[in-house]
Amino acid sequence: MNVNAQINQKDLRLLKKKIKSLKEYSGQELSNEIGKTGFAIERRSKRKVPVDTGGLKQSIKTFHSGKKAFVEAGKNYAPYVEFGTGSKVDLTDMKALGIPDSYAKQFKGRGIKNINLPARPFLFPSARTEFLNLLKRITKKLKELT
Repeated sequence: MNVNAQINQKDLRLLKKKIKSLKEYSGQELSNEIGKTGFAIERRSKRKVPVDTGGLKQSIKTFHSGKKAFVEAGKNYAPYVEFGTGSKVDLTDMKALGIPDSYAKQFKGRGIKNINLPARPFLFPSARTEFLNLLKRITKKLKELT
């Protein structure tokens, strides 16, 4: 069986134009969007974090380079605030982001002391919200390009 396919030249030019637009977007604009998202996660986290002395809030920082960004809470007790301890560990936000349980379960403790602090998540819910915002912005931009 022979198949003879013809591509309309006008459609081919349009496809090439769209591919060129997508390539251009994948450069600096995507890097900017990733950085924007990192800093938005930082701002949102700082608004949500429980404050006692302010050290945890001040330790939340964003690092952005090229198409990579990460946000960290630099205090050693940050995971205990985020996930809780003992029987009160809550992995809901973390699981929603697709992060393995083993990451947060390390903060559950060894049972030496019976400390059950409730989770007071600030970083992971902020990341979930801002990742959705990033997806919306990228989707909108891609629709504009195509």
